[in-house]
Amino acid sequence: MLKILSENLKLIMIGLISILMIIAIAIVISLYFGGEVSRELIITEIYGSATITRETRTINASKNGRLKSGDIITTRDNSSLRISIDDDKFILVEPNTSLYIYFTDIASKGNISVNLSKGAAVCQIKNKLRKNATFKLKTPNSSINVTGTVFRTEFNYVSEYMGYENVMITQVQNFDGSVNLQLYDIKQQPQDLPMVLTERTSAQMLTAENLCQYGYLNYSFDLNSMNSMVLGELIRAQKDTELAFSADEVTSAYKMVSIEEKQMETMTTTPVSEATESVTTTVTTTYETTETTAVTTLPQTEESYDSSQDTLRTTQKPHEYTTYSGIKWWEITGNTNTGTDDYEDWFTEETEEPTETVMAGISAD
Repeated sequence: MLKILSENLKLIMIGLISILMIIAIAIVISLYFGGEVSRELIITEIYGSATITRETRTINASKNGRLKSGDIITTRDNSSLRISIDDDKFILVEPNTSLYIYFTDIASKGNISVNLSKGAAVCQIKNKLRKNATFKLKTPNSSINVTGTVFRTEFNYVSEYMGYENVMITQVQNFDGSVNLQLYDIKQQPQDLPMVLTERTSAQMLTAENLCQYGYLNYSFDLNSMNSMVLGELIRAQKDTELAFSADEVTSAYKMVSIEEKQMETMTTTPVSEATESVTTTVTTTYETTETTAVTTLPQTEESYDSSQDTLRTTQKPHEYTTYSGIKWWEITGNTNTGTDDYEDWFTEETEEPTETVMAGISAD
């Protein structure tokens, strides 16, 4: 027996080494492919009421609800919700907003496309994206591509603006890092090359029948033009990310805006006689608030700007705003199926009734 082993020792060693190599390769493959984490989009907070439309069904949104790719999220007046993606990306959906999110299944790679058709949203990408991952926010006349930043986007249709009719307006405020902007014309064709929006600046993109231009680009904006909801989100974001705006700047703006909003709310609920008496003690500001989104007070005239400094040398591609193959946001008008039944078919975890979310550690007092 020993003689046989001695004569075949070399073959035995080769065999053992081969087996070990096969096991090692299997472990590497298992870690590379089997260790992939499924992407999760979860509604972590909700204030007021909102709905989710999936294919032809619409239900009330609920805390802890899981979203699927292509779900249409719609918030009503005085309502908002917050979405967590992969635990390191967050979207604050402001009041009176409609958007849907298209995404791939693996958390570490693939695309996330936030399609905003009305209203406003704040996006935070806490960790820089990997090379094989993308995060884009799209509106009907723009595309915003980021790798790791905090920014706000607002989109609206306006019947008349600057002498033009039926104008699409996208506004972007960038709170940290830089984002890449692409403007599209009414036929969804790119206008010029992508432009860079630097931190602490804003941009306005205008598109109509005979109009396709930046209203302004890399224009400084005042934090006090934001509403308290957005500023509260920035305070939260600063716990994870060092923004271009300091903590003192954001906190000071939050306190001032909160006081102004309370004063304006009091003015709208106080009888005329009492309001007249108190108006002399009210601090006059340029901040405006509505039941939906804050109005950013910025010039509406075209800025003189040298775009060559911010041009990105990239390949132009047609604008693909509608990436989801299912029902589109404009096709659900008049949908009467808004019941709240059959939650089990939608969410895998226990849901809660919509409740007001109080942000810890934030006070205007």
